[in-house]
Formats: sequence, structure tokens, C-alpha cells
Amino acid sequence: MADVFISYAREDRAFVRCLFDTLEADGRDAWVDWEGIPPTADWLEEIYAAIEAADTFVFVISPDSVASQICNLEVAHAIKHNKRLVPIIRREVDEAATFETLTGCDWGTLAHDNWQTLKRLNWVFFRESDDFDSAFQALIDAIETDFDWVRAHTRLLVRAIEWDSKGRDNSLVLRGQDLQEAEQWLAQGTAKEPRPTSFTGRVHCCQSQGCNQPLESDARRSILCPCYCHNPVCCC
Repeated sequence: MADVFISYAREDRAFVRCLFDTLEADGRDAWVDWEGIPPTADWLEEIYAAIEAADTFVFVISPDSVASQICNLEVAHAIKHNKRLVPIIRREVDEAATFETLTGCDWGTLAHDNWQTLKRLNWVFFRESDDFDSAFQALIDAIETDFDWVRAHTRLLVRAIEWDSKGRDNSLVLRGQDLQEAEQWLAQGTAKEPRPTSFTGRVHCCQSQGCNQPLESDARRSILCPCYCHNPVCCC
């Protein structure tokens, strides 16, 4: 698992390289796609898996990233899985002009929805006019906030997706201390950010307790308490 997944547009590559090197020097494990290869189904699955396995999703805001289909797919995947999102602004975005260029795009609505979510979050300012060291410390503070909670969020999400991708094999359900810790973690969910996903916190944990109601099969869909088991852990 990585500490940070960085989503960015190629036009900001030089800045991202500097940020990546600084994170690595600070002992942080950062995941960045440097290849810039044309997207394929397998490549996108690799990207999605890296997002799921990272504790924090950093989105480098610029006119190019906000208008990038791939960046928007990455952001949407992070939002869907309730990943910790830390938007960092590299270049100012003219919202009206940027979204005008997306008029007619089949993913324009997705970009708009992502932007509305990002605007509600606290941004870290990494513009050329900002002090890099101060901004970097603000980023580290965001990464380290409730670190144990976020790490558990990532671990349980990855295990739940593995369980689902392997046909919900009973050998992969949570047991013993793992299950106890998951229950305790879920009980704190109403007061913590990022919130547990319905799949991670409710479906997988519930199934681990022996609930055998039929469940929807796709872990990457947004589902809300589908098991109807009335188990207190499920919060049905």
C-alpha cells in the first residue's frame, strides 16, 4: 500500500516530479503514473487498484487536470471509495472557461460533479507564488491526520475488494481479531473522515459475521446496505 496516490495532468509533470521526490525524501511512499500510455482496460484497472491501495488521494488542480478525462475517472474512483482527498492547486482554474470546453463531452457531467466535491474540500496551495516548504508541510499535516484510521480504511477496502473479486470466497472473510478490529473501526465511522464505504464497512464485515443473504456482486458499485440482515454492525 502507498501513502499517497498523485493524480495529475501531463502538463504539470515537472511539478509532480518535484513533489514526488520531496515526498520520497520525507519517507513517504507515493504512487505516480509516469508512463502516459494510451488508456486500456488493463491499465485503468491497475490505476484503480493503486487508488484503492493508497491512504491519501492527492489531486493536482490545474486547468489541464480539471479538463482531463483520465484525471476525472481517477477522482471519481477515489470519491466512490471514500478515499481521503487532498486537492492541491498548482495553477488557477477559470471554472466557466474550463467547463465550457467540456460542453458535449460524454463525461462532462462526471467532471462537473467531481469539481463540486473538490470545491467543498480544503485546498493546499502549491502555486508558483506560494512557498513550497510551507505548502508541503500543510500537505503532510493532511496526510497524517487520523493516520491510523485512514490506514485501516485502506486495509479493509483492499481486503473487501479482493474478497469480492474472488467470488466472495469464505476463506477471505474477516475472522477473530481482524473481525473484532473491523467492528470497532466501523463503530467509529460516524465521527471520522473518510467515512467507511457501504461495501467495506457493512457488506464485507456483515458477511464475515456469517450473514448469508444474497448480495450484489460488484464491489466497485456504490451500494447502500443491500443485505438487510438487521445486524447492528451493518447499520441497516
